[in-house]
Amino acid sequence: MKGTRKALLGSAVLLAPAGAVLAICILFVAAVAGGAAGHEDETGDGTALTTQGVPAKVDGVNAVMLAAYGRAAERVATLRPKCTGMRWSVIAGIGKVESNHAGGRTVAPNGDITPRILGPRLDGSGVGGNTTAFLDTDGGRWDGDGVYDRAVGPMQFIPSTWSGPSGADGNSDSVKDPNNAFDAALGTALYLCGTGTSDLSNEAQLRKAVLRYNDAGWYADKVLGFVRQYDQLAPTTADKGDVGGTAGAVISTALKARGTPYVWGGGDINGPTKGGYDCSGLMVYAFYQAAHVTLPRTSQAMRSSGTPVSRAGIQPGDLIVFNNDGNWGHVGLYIGSGQMVHAPRTGKTVETVAVTSGYWAKYNWAIRRVL
Repeated sequence: MKGTRKALLGSAVLLAPAGAVLAICILFVAAVAGGAAGHEDETGDGTALTTQGVPAKVDGVNAVMLAAYGRAAERVATLRPKCTGMRWSVIAGIGKVESNHAGGRTVAPNGDITPRILGPRLDGSGVGGNTTAFLDTDGGRWDGDGVYDRAVGPMQFIPSTWSGPSGADGNSDSVKDPNNAFDAALGTALYLCGTGTSDLSNEAQLRKAVLRYNDAGWYADKVLGFVRQYDQLAPTTADKGDVGGTAGAVISTALKARGTPYVWGGGDINGPTKGGYDCSGLMVYAFYQAAHVTLPRTSQAMRSSGTPVSRAGIQPGDLIVFNNDGNWGHVGLYIGSGQMVHAPRTGKTVETVAVTSGYWAKYNWAIRRVL
């Protein structure tokens, strides 16, 4: 983020006890919020969704902040019609890194946050790596400093940027306040979308937008990591019971194998061998029997089958190859509603399990569409 195009001042010193030291961003202070979500059991359930397609609850995210992310993603579609692919998880990824979702603050139902979240004084003193002075642009209205600017609010906007086209009234109270959750979330969505044509379901374009927000590779990596995690909490595909056509037939065939033991190397186009299936053997069987599609025998080879699909675009009938062992050594079949059917490991049987939340969501995926 450079010059007048800066949307925020990286993450600020916030939410921590006195004396806490936070990470630095290029030309300005950035506080990297707490680490990734904790590990969950691999059989953990998915999360219920609101009517906006936002999880009803996300661990570590204040309920009002979560509502603000959902509302902003919904409204930006009208305000920036050339921008597609915006979703609550993208805004939440920024909010996680910038302020840990206003963690440690009180967030009122209308979105007002107390006490205010303020970054260090941008006086060029070198604190947090900031060596360029940003003289006051808001008369201290938002940051309380009449001499120098500070980044403000849960999404850490510089006052001068907030005064531009990104400033937003997200809660319809006729005030554009960067310290308000709804206003700040909508402002973030507007800034990420920009004014041109963009598709934020495309990871390359999404990364470009995040880098526009903060021009640092490590920052984009962190934000996108959280976006991917949050994406998996809100599947939008149809329930497995509603899937028809060839995909439905493949899913039905795989589901009939539930309860069959896992056997390493087990399974071929005709069914279980050696008394069971391994993960790729189950896929080989289901796709051949239901769709006459011959898949490679290993998960590593399946990673090159068909065409690639993003997590946001996953549909029932897609293969998911997981890099959970450093070697892309596991594969499952997505069946909808955040679930997959797979043959997990020795000592277990073919089962359905949550995949877009919990244990499996944290790994790298290669989603392949072969139907």
